[in-house]
Amino acid sequence: MPMDENYANEDFLARWLAGELTPEELAGFEASDVYRQLMAIDNAAQSLSGPEIDVEKALALVTEKNKNVQKEPKVRSLWWVAAAAASIALLFVGYTYFFGYKTYSTGIGEKETVLLADGSLIEMNANSKLSYKRFGWEEDRIVDFEGEGFFDVQTGGDFKVNTGKGTVAVLGTQFNIRDRKDFKVQCYEGAIVFTPLTQSNPTELSQGMMLEINGDEIQKSEFSGDIPDWKKGYSSFSEQPFADVLEELSVQFPVSFDLNAVQTDRLFTGRFTHNKLESALKTTMEPMGIIYHISADKRIVTLSSE
Repeated sequence: MPMDENYANEDFLARWLAGELTPEELAGFEASDVYRQLMAIDNAAQSLSGPEIDVEKALALVTEKNKNVQKEPKVRSLWWVAAAAASIALLFVGYTYFFGYKTYSTGIGEKETVLLADGSLIEMNANSKLSYKRFGWEEDRIVDFEGEGFFDVQTGGDFKVNTGKGTVAVLGTQFNIRDRKDFKVQCYEGAIVFTPLTQSNPTELSQGMMLEINGDEIQKSEFSGDIPDWKKGYSSFSEQPFADVLEELSVQFPVSFDLNAVQTDRLFTGRFTHNKLESALKTTMEPMGIIYHISADKRIVTLSSE
């Protein structure tokens, strides 16, 4: 076991809190990363406001309640164990908070804008998730992302977005990532570099270029437009399988589809808006000659061919 893991051991920390470490153990512990992190948590905790606790009074009350039940040495021993356990729990909670992750998520039909500490903006489309470290952002600009989002990154050090298909790295730019069943990255400003999980060769994209992954193949092409369609409130398709349309409808509206043998591999060109289910179904189903019926609770859409 690495040395720092020994120092993070609960028994070791309990001995430290009780002042039972040897001089050699204490010197090694104070030189470790674990000690420095615990001191950072302690210093930060000192700045947090909270109720003042009269420790001596609390100890006296508990001792009074227990003096008729147990002998004094036993009470003292129980208090040492309780104090050690409480201190370790407090340190663990503090460690988790200060070195943990902040997470944002959107549900079906929801959108959210996240402002990061460096001024970068991430606009999240429906059914998406974003997470990053709570502290140390300026030194480590890395986020984990899934779903679809538009990134407006401020100039600075490296900014990396980890996705299910690979990593997008930039310095300062605007781009859109779609990481769902399909994967697509579009560069709207500046330049970005995409490094796939399955390959070591990165792909660079400049303004007006996009990248798509089909199977194991990476395809680059040009696109037009200043912002993604979803930011304008609609989803658009160009000769795409109707199954993709149904999937996107399920992202923007809380519905599932009963297909009744309707062919979903037929190609669709068109778009639907995100503000009303009935309107979205009308503009997607009628051009394909599909009859639809919405259940009373508006959760299930039954499809059938004309």
